[in-house]
Amino acid sequence: MSTVIPEPPAAESNPPPTESNPTPPSPPTPREHSNRLMYWIAAGVVVVLVIVGVVVFDEAQTNKEAKDKAKQLTQKFEAAGLPVPADINSIVRSLGTDGGAVCKNPANALGKATLNDLLSNGASFVGRRPVIVDRRILLGEGLILQVYCPEKLKPYQDKILKLKTDDTVKQ
Repeated sequence: MSTVIPEPPAAESNPPPTESNPTPPSPPTPREHSNRLMYWIAAGVVVVLVIVGVVVFDEAQTNKEAKDKAKQLTQKFEAAGLPVPADINSIVRSLGTDGGAVCKNPANALGKATLNDLLSNGASFVGRRPVIVDRRILLGEGLILQVYCPEKLKPYQDKILKLKTDDTVKQ
């Protein structure tokens, strides 16, 4: 009778990981490397687009047409006896070529409600009440509409004719 003796297990080429012998990190697979490259390319494109957008936006806001309209508006303000900003660029940046927010919906219900809300004594709650405003306050917005969006001037004038105005601001 012959007995079979089992052979001892062969020595492993990679010993099991221990605290003193941790497994080395596996190198990144080519797929992970290609994704990382795509992320860097996408980020670079986004940065370039942001820079181009900022430059184009700034140029569009300060073009010749906007400056000409701002000069025309300051002349009309001076002729009406209204104060004019010291720097014409503030008008150019605010109103651009199309009148900005002033020309969006000057005579609609929300615009009228906002105007009526602003024409108050300045209290915040219980003491708030409408006041009789100076004609020149409404004249300024009318001049902006006249220069930037003349087609919206007539509806605006129809709305403000219903407001009670007087010469309340001393010069």
